[in-house]
Amino acid sequence: MSDITVETGLFRCAAGQMRPMWRHGRCERCGKCRERTMGDYATDPERLMLPSVLFIEDDPNLGAMTAEMLGVDYRIDWVQTITEAQRRLNEDRYDALVVDRRLPDGDGLDLVRRIRGGGIATPALILTALAEVDDIVDGLDAGANDYLTKPFHFVELEARLRALLRGFHAQVASVMIGDWLLKPESNVIEDPDGRTVPLTDVESKLLATLASAPDHVFGREELLRNAFSAGSDIGAVDVYVSYVRGKTTRGIISTVRGRGYRIGSPRD
Repeated sequence: MSDITVETGLFRCAAGQMRPMWRHGRCERCGKCRERTMGDYATDPERLMLPSVLFIEDDPNLGAMTAEMLGVDYRIDWVQTITEAQRRLNEDRYDALVVDRRLPDGDGLDLVRRIRGGGIATPALILTALAEVDDIVDGLDAGANDYLTKPFHFVELEARLRALLRGFHAQVASVMIGDWLLKPESNVIEDPDGRTVPLTDVESKLLATLASAPDHVFGREELLRNAFSAGSDIGAVDVYVSYVRGKTTRGIISTVRGRGYRIGSPRD
């Protein structure tokens, strides 16, 4: 029995139409389900603005099928081991994680515990055949935000991912950066004396992105994807870092020579 429930050779697209798997065809009635190849994804500016998901699944058939189907609405990085997942997390920031448990080099829950211990709050969904109540409790206690058991309906996985992302963004009402209080929804930051400093949308997103993973060094391309509009030039990252420092304090963003930027811990 397959771990994913879809109609044979078809799935229901965003417009409610039954369409072939996107690798082999396109939906003629749904503009959302564009005909794309994987090669197009790396250079398509519209794709760069989609939410990013790290998908950790060692089953090659299930992994390939799920990654393809999620690839309509998300930027997907699919890996098959905890080791590779950790490497990706060290190099990039993701909007959500989908994690299998029984992996070749360990239990996916160990990865979730590790990233939570490192202060990374990225929402995580466990996708596994381990379906006992104790398994689900263990997953949620380890720091997962949701738990879906195999076999599963793809539309349910999509709905759970959407809910995770909605909930995560709603939680980011404010975040402390040293003695400064960032309020992303209001595009303002308060200094240590409580004075409000207005920020542009890009400045606010830039700080929120950096603050989402305090131990992570963000490369310029990574920041460009997460905080800037499509078509922005890579040089805009350095310009806006300078703007933010000018409005706040230089220590709010730290430069890591040769790699990029990370959030600072300003005490002034």
